[in-house]
Amino acid sequence: MVPLLLLLLLPPPVQPQLEDVCRWGVVLNKYSTLGEGSEKFFLQQPIAAVDHFFHQMEDSPIDHRETYVGFPYFMKITLLCSKNSETMIRSSYFKGLGPIVLVIFYSVVNFKKWRAERLQIQMKGAPFQTHKLCDEEDICMPSWYTPMPMKNGSVMMEVRISSNNQGEVVFNSRYMININGYLKKDKGKLIFTLGNEVRAMTHRDFINAPSRPVWATVGQAPVLILGGIPDEKMILISDSSFKDISMIELNIDSCWLGSLQCPQDKFTASIFDTISMESVLFIRQNQLVYYFVGNYSHVSGKSTGNWIQVLKKLCIKKLCPVPLPGRGSEYIVALAGGKEEGFFHFGTITDAAVTFKQLPVSSSICEFFRDPECKLQWVEYDPDDNVFYILMESHKDSQTTFRVVKYTLVRKDYDQDSVHLIYTVPHFIPESEEKDFVMLLGMEQYTEHRLVAKGLFYNPFSNLMIIWGNAILQSFNNKNYIYLSDFPKDSSIKYITSSYTGQVVCVTETEQIWIIYEGSFQVHRLYPSNGWNILFALSQMQGSSRYSTNETSVSIFFDPLGLQQLVYLVNKKGEGKLVKRRLPMNQILVNEILKQSHYGIESDHPIQTLRYTEPCPFEVLRLFEVQSPQKYTRVERYHAEAPYVSSESGFHTKVSLAIYQGLVYHLLLLHAKYDKPYADPVHDPTWSWWKDKKDHKEYFFYKASNFRTMYGAHIEMNGYSKLYNLRSMNRLPEHIYLDKGTIYSFSAYIVSSKLSSETIFLGKKSHLRLGVIMADPLCVSARVEQKNLVNRNAVLFKVVMEDKRHCFNQSISGHNLKKTSVTVKVVGSTGKCFRRTQYGYHMLGYALIPMFIGCPPGKRLAFDITLTIEQSKHTNKRYFDCVHPNPEMPCFFFSDPFFPFFLVQDMVTGESGSFNGSYVLKVIGGGTSQDHIVDYSEADIFRYNSPTDNTDSLIWIARDSPMASDSFSILSRNSSGIEWLCLRNSPCYDIVPHSIFSPDFFFKIMVSNRGVDTSTYCDYQLIFILHIHGLPLSNYRARLFLWITLYACLGSVFLYLLSSFLWPHLKNCCVQIRMKFTDLITTESFYTYTTSATTVPSMVSSRISAGDRLSIRRSRTKKNT
Repeated sequence: MVPLLLLLLLPPPVQPQLEDVCRWGVVLNKYSTLGEGSEKFFLQQPIAAVDHFFHQMEDSPIDHRETYVGFPYFMKITLLCSKNSETMIRSSYFKGLGPIVLVIFYSVVNFKKWRAERLQIQMKGAPFQTHKLCDEEDICMPSWYTPMPMKNGSVMMEVRISSNNQGEVVFNSRYMININGYLKKDKGKLIFTLGNEVRAMTHRDFINAPSRPVWATVGQAPVLILGGIPDEKMILISDSSFKDISMIELNIDSCWLGSLQCPQDKFTASIFDTISMESVLFIRQNQLVYYFVGNYSHVSGKSTGNWIQVLKKLCIKKLCPVPLPGRGSEYIVALAGGKEEGFFHFGTITDAAVTFKQLPVSSSICEFFRDPECKLQWVEYDPDDNVFYILMESHKDSQTTFRVVKYTLVRKDYDQDSVHLIYTVPHFIPESEEKDFVMLLGMEQYTEHRLVAKGLFYNPFSNLMIIWGNAILQSFNNKNYIYLSDFPKDSSIKYITSSYTGQVVCVTETEQIWIIYEGSFQVHRLYPSNGWNILFALSQMQGSSRYSTNETSVSIFFDPLGLQQLVYLVNKKGEGKLVKRRLPMNQILVNEILKQSHYGIESDHPIQTLRYTEPCPFEVLRLFEVQSPQKYTRVERYHAEAPYVSSESGFHTKVSLAIYQGLVYHLLLLHAKYDKPYADPVHDPTWSWWKDKKDHKEYFFYKASNFRTMYGAHIEMNGYSKLYNLRSMNRLPEHIYLDKGTIYSFSAYIVSSKLSSETIFLGKKSHLRLGVIMADPLCVSARVEQKNLVNRNAVLFKVVMEDKRHCFNQSISGHNLKKTSVTVKVVGSTGKCFRRTQYGYHMLGYALIPMFIGCPPGKRLAFDITLTIEQSKHTNKRYFDCVHPNPEMPCFFFSDPFFPFFLVQDMVTGESGSFNGSYVLKVIGGGTSQDHIVDYSEADIFRYNSPTDNTDSLIWIARDSPMASDSFSILSRNSSGIEWLCLRNSPCYDIVPHSIFSPDFFFKIMVSNRGVDTSTYCDYQLIFILHIHGLPLSNYRARLFLWITLYACLGSVFLYLLSSFLWPHLKNCCVQIRMKFTDLITTESFYTYTTSATTVPSMVSSRISAGDRLSIRRSRTKKNT
């Protein structure tokens, strides 16, 4: 039977193709060492080595006023081929094969400091080959390069590499490339800061050692660590999700502090309970807890440089992880032991700052239940509801009882708390009677096997609570529990890991691996199983190096790439190595189904046929009418292409790659800086980059086509853009964001051979049903419409989900969203229906989609200056701009009513619409110029904006009489506008003009819809500067200016009249005076001349009589007049 199944599982024979021998690979390179080796991602600051290249590119569309910088690393993408690698890579390049790289930035924890967003950038690989490997004229081993981008606050990046669909076919590849903040340069060598990298891994480090969990903040931890090395204070560390692994010996002191207050069974140097977070690592050794802060530029806290002991002089018996962050922080729980049993220490990590608080506040859990011998076994924390779920073990009357306790912090400052018992675990395992599950209602029968609970698991998306130990109890409301009877009674779970998208994997003390699909009541065993045996046999036939007959499981964990297994393999030569391999759970289940399938021989036909029973209830499942994903997934994607080069071979140079680096950096910089309060005509971050260069596009192309560009590189402006038209490809999204009243819908087309027209027409209930399970039905409703297609032997389902508008208040975009989920499944298909793809088997008929209720990321409020000016012109029949207009900040006239309009801009979809909700407008600052704007105090803001103020301080007032919120006016789009007042005690009263023009003022205005708008979950807050001119003068200053002007005018008239009447007399007087001075000077000169002439006596003066002199004077007087 087994050989027949193996034969059926083998793929059909095909011709050898590239996908059989090649795959995409990626490493990091620095600019100075392109093409050489690989680098670790620890540099986090941009480099300025690319700016001088841009300044020399004169005939290019770039803005030379900008300063261009680059990222510290490049991605080197290569084809990794097992056979004829050089020939195959060269052939692929000549056929046009090239990679398309998609970098997915994971969101940050502290969304209060960094923008909450889901950002991606898609780049085309630029071919480049280093000439150290071959001559310039030869083409030997080309590789493709793209910049390795970074985003503010993000330390985890997922890289997806796909083909450009030219040439040979290469399957897609996925890698995790994370920033390692625990490295530093020392004497030119890269070393770890948290310890010393030690010897190579040996057999005794892993063989006969139990597996242990990898605990980390889901989707936030760039560096993973794992302890459990026997009798060694060593850990495994990796910044690539254990693709590359190092063993580190920690520089901590191994202390033995066992005492009566803190009893220890034995001393060990091993490190246990390792937890990885965004920028902090936690470990526990014996009863001591340490943490280490990495060197990350996005956090305020600096790297500690060494391990810091926390919770000193306390007895810590266990660390419990908090896998999901909340409210901008990460969390950890430390269980106390010894004399402090019943207490736990709650740790909060915000921006790398670690703080602990002992809880409960008043008394221990044991004192609350009056059980001095109780023990706390596990604590689960829900950050969204600020609730702790505690598994408590109590001993009374020589009987052990396990209880689940709900501990709630009533206030955020931890002053008050409450403890409630929510469930008491049965003492014995229930009797299943060959059923998949048993409802625990108190009336069921029990076996003689004692039920021992060891831990809890809680999924805040689905509200699933699991009590695990030597049995599995699950509940979705913390009241009604179900016992899953497929799990054997003689096994005991030691840890659980989850994808939080529907899969929960349990690992037992004997290294068995079980999987649970949320919403299902079956537990599937993955290892050991018949399906695993078939998988192992196939791997041996294919010669896989990732499976061995001698292997030890080190850990089972989920990462962004799926379920992974860290395993230590020993080959036939006795050599061991630690590898990470994907655990193909779907393929194992397929193998298990084939092993258990029944078959029969049908003889109704002329030729007997072999027919297997079909476990899947349908034959075809197709989704269609799936809505565009970006509106619901909130994914922002940019596209970047390498500059075109004019080389004959098509290879790039180091200069063109540096230009590529600078362009990608500037593209993401425009995205990060785009937060303009005034709405652009096109609210796209890249619009301002090329808006002044678009008209010269043909000229730039002409220069490039004639090989006359600098460095032989041409920048295509359309190659750097933001994408708004991503397609759903008829697939359900990975997650859904719901604003108030948002509707999401899709249709499912299911074909079943068991559905007959007779069954439909007779109205009998069909076996083919589609179930939609809402985790919070009071928050999100679901409606399923069924249509039977008799002629196609199919059923068409339409699913509509809608937010109910009352499960969330208001929040800033992307902040404090409520977690929930929807489970969509075809009844009876979970774990039974699969489809084979190029990436393995994919389960059909089951999907758990996380949902977030609240204000989605990427929504913002902007001041619609265009519509505001148009409305002002239409209503006021005029519009007076400033004397010196500013296109970026138009002016408004003080005496005209002001009609503000605002836009809601969706930065994800590119859509923009008028804001029709209610809002409160406040003037929170102002000044006579933009450089002299001051912020007002809370008391001043109330006086300047509240219509109830009676101190003559109002700056403005609404023209109509709207409702009041906290004594402030509520405005809306349909309001009648506002009027500027600037009363006596306001800061804009009596502004002194500095020129002949009327005074103006710059108001700093805040617009918010918090508490007054019911149309959205978004708490919009917009702050912008408004320029108002034509402010009136005060009465006193106006009268003063009037009198000064009047006096100046009267003085001018008086002087004019005075000069008109007295001017002739003054003129004659001046003439007389002048004549007297002239005569005096002439007479004096004449006598002086006569006296000095002794040799030639003059006879002139003697001949002139006194009468002649008088006549000469009169003639001169007439000539002058």
